[in-house]
Amino acid sequence: MRILKCLFLKDAFLKVRETWSFLIALISFNTVIIAFWENFKLVFVGTNLPVKYVELNVVFLIYLFLLCGLTSLRRDVRNALSLPLLFLPYILTPIYAVMLTWFRFPKALSFTIAFVHSILLVSEHDPLVLLVRMSAYVSLITVVRHWI
Repeated sequence: MRILKCLFLKDAFLKVRETWSFLIALISFNTVIIAFWENFKLVFVGTNLPVKYVELNVVFLIYLFLLCGLTSLRRDVRNALSLPLLFLPYILTPIYAVMLTWFRFPKALSFTIAFVHSILLVSEHDPLVLLVRMSAYVSLITVVRHWI
């Protein structure tokens, strides 16, 4: 229940400073990959899909550790442990995509909604972490726009 509170309440989000939040971020990432599996297969045509799946998980974990490292250097370790929960709104991306197709909007907009939702969860933004997140988002949306 605490996890669902973190999705919608800033206060509950800021109270979570535990190591299990990395597992939540990994589950959210894998939910998005599985939800868009058909598009994922179209991007990596002719390659070994399980290997690409593992490679994407490794790249995501490196990105997550980079963000946590920047946060721990700029602030403290306790704030760095709550950072992986920023990826929790991405678990709603498949639902956003279905709703957007009902209204005839592009599915790629679902990633934008989840990104803005995750930005709104944090009350204080570190400019360096926000810059890294925005650059990763821009590179993601350029890829997603072509395969959705």
